[in-house]
Amino acid sequence: MYKTRQNSTGQACARWCALAAWLVGAVAIITFSVGVFAAEPDFKRLDAEVERVLNEVVALGADMAVLEESRELSSQNQLLVLVSVGHSDFFRLEAIQLNIDNRTVSYHQYEEAELDALMKGGSQRLFWDDVPPGRHELSVSLFGRVPNDPDFQREATQMIITGTGRRVVDLRVATGTNQAFPELSIRELK
Repeated sequence: MYKTRQNSTGQACARWCALAAWLVGAVAIITFSVGVFAAEPDFKRLDAEVERVLNEVVALGADMAVLEESRELSSQNQLLVLVSVGHSDFFRLEAIQLNIDNRTVSYHQYEEAELDALMKGGSQRLFWDDVPPGRHELSVSLFGRVPNDPDFQREATQMIITGTGRRVVDLRVATGTNQAFPELSIRELK
């Protein structure tokens, strides 16, 4: 039902590029082998044939791109979940898990470079996919380290309604001044 979005457009383009390379190679081999035994006028015919095949491959690639684009997410059922992290001297974020209706739909472990970017004001796309219309429970688990507790965990839950347009949710991990334990808030952006 909910799955992590794969880069299907990139995979389709890669398949079409491989097919085009194969076709060009095959046509080149045929052209060379026929060209050795053929007269000059046959080269022009084969060149025209190669040009026609290449144009067909390009047209097929363009058609595939249009089909992939039409399969993109419906804006009525889209759910985008972003993560933002405030600077903290005491807390170190290690991972976040997102559940929708008690199903894990995303889990991400953070590397140092990602945390640096998030603490400088960046945000990360944790989840982006179609969600069936209706009420859904978003549940977020935050895993990290604080002084004297290497296995710190915090959870938050919120109900959202999908099917009435694109929903954007911000998961905000923030600590106050001299506060060791972070707060996890779920906020729907308008």
